[in-house]
Amino acid sequence: MVLKAFKLRLYPNKTQRNQIHVNFGCARFVWNQMLNMHIERYKNNKKAKFQGRYSMD
Repeated sequence: MVLKAFKLRLYPNKTQRNQIHVNFGCARFVWNQMLNMHIERYKNNKKAKFQGRYSMD
């Protein structure tokens, strides 16, 4: 098996940089909210089963 990789550098303009920051900020917010949900769920019921990657119950 041959593994290949490509390395590139992006040079976004100011508008694109701002949009990248907004997108990463939103992703970080959602990640932190879901992490908090899992932590609280564990605190409330330590015997609860682990939820799978795509389950939101």
